[in-house]
Amino acid sequence: MSTKSQTPLLDDRQIVRLGRIAVPIVILVLWQLGAEVYGQFALVTPAETLETAVDGFQDGWMVEDLLVTLTTLVIAYIIAVVSGIWVGIMLGLNRFWQEVFEPAILGTYSIPKITLFPIFLLIFGLGMDSMIAFGWFHGVFPVLILTMSAMATIDDTHMNVAQSLGLSQWQRFKEVIVPSILAGLVIGLRLGFSLTFLGIIIGEMFAARAGLGHSLMLYMETVQVDRMLAIITVLVLVASVINAVFYIIETRLRRRAGSSGDVAAM
Repeated sequence: MSTKSQTPLLDDRQIVRLGRIAVPIVILVLWQLGAEVYGQFALVTPAETLETAVDGFQDGWMVEDLLVTLTTLVIAYIIAVVSGIWVGIMLGLNRFWQEVFEPAILGTYSIPKITLFPIFLLIFGLGMDSMIAFGWFHGVFPVLILTMSAMATIDDTHMNVAQSLGLSQWQRFKEVIVPSILAGLVIGLRLGFSLTFLGIIIGEMFAARAGLGHSLMLYMETVQVDRMLAIITVLVLVASVINAVFYIIETRLRRRAGSSGDVAAM
C-alpha cells in the first residue's frame, strides 16, 4: 500500500478565490430561477434588469439620482471620517476621558438608528442636510470606536521618544500615530463607509425628494420592479467596488505588517 501523499490540486487561497467567483454566479442563477418561478410581477430577470439600468443611464434618470446620492454620501462620509478620527484620537490619548465616554459611545452605536431619524428631520428638515446628518450619524461610530481602540496599540515608547524629540502635535500625528493605527483605521473607514451609505439610502427612502433611495421607494410603491431592481443593482455595484478598494488596502497593510490575523473578518 502506497503511503505517498498527494499534492492537492488547489491550495486554500485558490479555493477561496474560486468561492468568491462562484458566489455572484450562484446569486445570478438563483435570481434567474426566481424570476421564472414568480414571474415579472415580483421579479424580472437579470438581463431585463441590466437593460433597464442601461436605459436609465441613457435617459438620465439614473444619472441624476446617482449623482444626488453620491454627493450626499461623499459629504457625510468626509465629515464622519474627520470627526471620528479626531474624537477617537483625542479619547485614545486620554485614558480618563476614554473611560468616561466609552460606555455612552458604545451604547449609542448599538441603538437602531432609524428610531432617531425623526429627530434629524425636526432639526434639519427635509432635504440634503438631514440626509447628510443621518448618514454621518451612521458612519461616525465605527470610525471613532476603531480609531480609539487602535490608539491603545501604540507603543508607549514611541510616544515617549516623540515627546523627548520635541515633535509638534502634527508631527506626532503624522509620524507616530497614523502609522501605528493605520491597519485598524482602514477597517474603521471601511465599516464607516458601509454604514454611512446605509444611512443615506434609508434617509432618502423615507424623507427625500431625490436620490436613488427616493426613487427606489417610489418604484416600490408603483410596482415598477424592473426599475427597482436596476437601482438595487447599481447600489450593490457602488458598495462592492468601494469595499473592494478598502479590502485591497487592508490586505496590503496586513501583509506589510506581517500579521497573520484575519483583518478583513473584523
